[in-house]
Amino acid sequence: MRIRVLGSCAGGGLPQWNCGCSQCVRARRGDPAVPARSQPCVAVSADGERWSLLNASPDIRDQLARFPGLHPRPGTRDIPLDSVLITNADLDHTLGLLILRESLPFRVITTRWIQSALLDHNAAFRLLEPAFGVARLDEPVALDRAGALEARFFPVPGKVPTYLADAVENHRESTLGVRLTDTRSGRRLVYLPGVRSLEGARPELEAAACSFVDGTFFRADELRAARPGAPDAIAMGHQPVGGPEGSLDVLAKLPGRRLYIHINNTNPMLDANSDEAAEVARAGVEIAADGMEFEV
Repeated sequence: MRIRVLGSCAGGGLPQWNCGCSQCVRARRGDPAVPARSQPCVAVSADGERWSLLNASPDIRDQLARFPGLHPRPGTRDIPLDSVLITNADLDHTLGLLILRESLPFRVITTRWIQSALLDHNAAFRLLEPAFGVARLDEPVALDRAGALEARFFPVPGKVPTYLADAVENHRESTLGVRLTDTRSGRRLVYLPGVRSLEGARPELEAAACSFVDGTFFRADELRAARPGAPDAIAMGHQPVGGPEGSLDVLAKLPGRRLYIHINNTNPMLDANSDEAAEVARAGVEIAADGMEFEV
């Protein structure tokens, strides 16, 4: 299975357009220790020829432009894109679908709850309705035409997007993890870009050759330092990385390659020279970066 990280930051990216935190300032100045990052999206492929996406970030246009593997064939509008999996209805995971509206040769795959959340409450997303397909939890779905990559959604603790909070109630289908299996080798990739707790996902992570896990905040109260009165990480649906209840202690004990993704611009581990980045490295866990490409 081939993997390309198209974007590694959380919503807003780094630098975020309206944020003057120290890391956004340094990223704007071109500080090599705090490189700019785009919003979260990962591409996967069985053969390096045809690809599928895990979520569709608002930065998808530039992300595709930087990745030759998803360029159209010369003289055509034929792009080698088979499927787009959507793990929740958050805007940083779905706005890119509107960029892709100009051509629908691909499938958008998600649960019925997320499909309804997007189409029933956002008229613009109805442009994409012909491309939508629904998958049940733990139902196998072939991502590529050859059936070499199989996807299964599983529920994880999370929250509904803020823009839907007054319209819908939380549901076990509203926040998802994805297990991708290479049917030829049996090797698995697990993708968890937004999760309030890893407890229910432990069996999936333990069986994975590679896992991408929510790294939004390093500390539970991190956002309050930049924005007084802001909710803590758990209230926003994200388990912090550090501390006694953090995800790093869990990931440090797991096998396979482990990477943090969906990292907020305030997270100090985005500074390559920080103590927090060093702590993550000592635990044997990586911090995903835009443009990273490897095989599992």
